[in-house]
Amino acid sequence: MAGKNQSGFHLVAIVLVILVLGVAGLAAWRVFKSNPKNQPSAANQTASTAGTSGKINQIDTAKLAFDQQAAASDPIGDKNGPFYHDVYTASSSDGLKFSSTGNKIAEHASVPDAIRLPSGQLVFYAVDGAQHSKSGVLMGVSSDNGKTWELGSMQLGGASGGIADPQITITDNGQLRLYYLVFPGPPTPGQPPASVNTVDSSTSADGINFTKESGDRFEYAQITDPDVIKIGSTWFMYAAQGQKQIYATSSDGLSFSYKGVARQQGSVSKTVAISGDKFRQFYCDKGISSSTTSDGISWSDEGVNLAAPADKIICDPSPLQLDDGSWLMIYKVANPQR
Repeated sequence: MAGKNQSGFHLVAIVLVILVLGVAGLAAWRVFKSNPKNQPSAANQTASTAGTSGKINQIDTAKLAFDQQAAASDPIGDKNGPFYHDVYTASSSDGLKFSSTGNKIAEHASVPDAIRLPSGQLVFYAVDGAQHSKSGVLMGVSSDNGKTWELGSMQLGGASGGIADPQITITDNGQLRLYYLVFPGPPTPGQPPASVNTVDSSTSADGINFTKESGDRFEYAQITDPDVIKIGSTWFMYAAQGQKQIYATSSDGLSFSYKGVARQQGSVSKTVAISGDKFRQFYCDKGISSSTTSDGISWSDEGVNLAAPADKIICDPSPLQLDDGSWLMIYKVANPQR
């Protein structure tokens, strides 16, 4: 799960800061599949919705469905967990200043990440806090620029153990690649992971069925929330260490090496291309803020893009540019339980 410090002048804001820094220190929610019914089903890779070259074009929403009954109450027992998170959208004319649309597109869901397919479809993947997906990840597809969404379970074959923090990209050969965090064991509610965590990946030709790729993408102590983008000929992976943001690089998107600290304050990011060789990274800090870069290493801060509403925590931004040039941001809203 991801909760970030929110500024304010009243007691409720101070309480939120303590909650965020003390309870959600590593800005991610772990989903650990500890019983047989939560083990992922085998993925049946198909290219029925891909083009003749095997490149994904759009998702066949007729194949979307949840594969088990949703939990009626918190299945984990953590008042700060993903059962108490929802996914919303915000809009912007310039990709810099966003306003909430008030459109809640998924309940009991956390850590969303979105992509726009060549067909124009919008797709997001998120941690399933209600556990009606055996993979632990739900997905949503919109064919009308985010006004309405069809939801279902993402199918994940070849992976085991706990996975979280999905991050979706399109590979150089046109398939979808989903990066995600793998934890060495079940999480302790309210505590950040204390050991080395691993980022793995799976690929898909239809956007629903994913198959794990061999090997690991990156390992590092106490990381969460991978954010992967290609800048020039280099793949960058940004990852959160609490409020601190680190980064690693790769020539092929498969084997990443640690390079250094990108930012001491502000993490849980999504990086997108905005014009020419310029990229914007959105991250959690005082709500949702952003910085720009041309090389993936040096950053210029831009300030707050979307402020958090009173007594809420917002994080996990994932902006998409639409056909008309406007922007839609998909993000998480946490509802702290007291």
